[in-house]
Amino acid sequence: MLPFKVTESGVLIIRLRADLDLSSRAAAASAIDGCRAAHRSVPLVLELSDAALSGAAMSAVVRTHQLCRSTGTPMAVVAARAETRRALAAGTGGPAVHSVLAPAVAALSATLTGVAAAA
Repeated sequence: MLPFKVTESGVLIIRLRADLDLSSRAAAASAIDGCRAAHRSVPLVLELSDAALSGAAMSAVVRTHQLCRSTGTPMAVVAARAETRRALAAGTGGPAVHSVLAPAVAALSATLTGVAAAA
C-alpha cells in the first residue's frame, strides 16, 4: 500500500517512490488506481520521492494521468529533483509538475473551489 493522505481541502496526496523497478510498477499503479477510485475523483497529487525517476515510475505516472484524464480528475505531480520535473514536463498534455507540495495542493484546491462556486 502506498502512503496517502487527503487534505482538508479535499486533495488526495499519494507518495510514490521515483525509483520503482519493473517488478513493483504494476502493484504501485494498481494501488494508486484503487486509492483514486476509493476517493471518487477528488483531485490527485502524486508526490515523488527524491530518488532519480525510473522508467517504471514514469510509466506509473503516465498511467495515472491517463486514468485521471479519462475520469475528469485534476492531477498534479510534485518532484523535488529538477531532472525529474524536466522529464515529466517534456511530454505534451501531461499533468502539472511542481517542485514542492504546497503550490500543487493550492492549484488543485482552487479547482474544487471553482466547481463548488459553479454549482
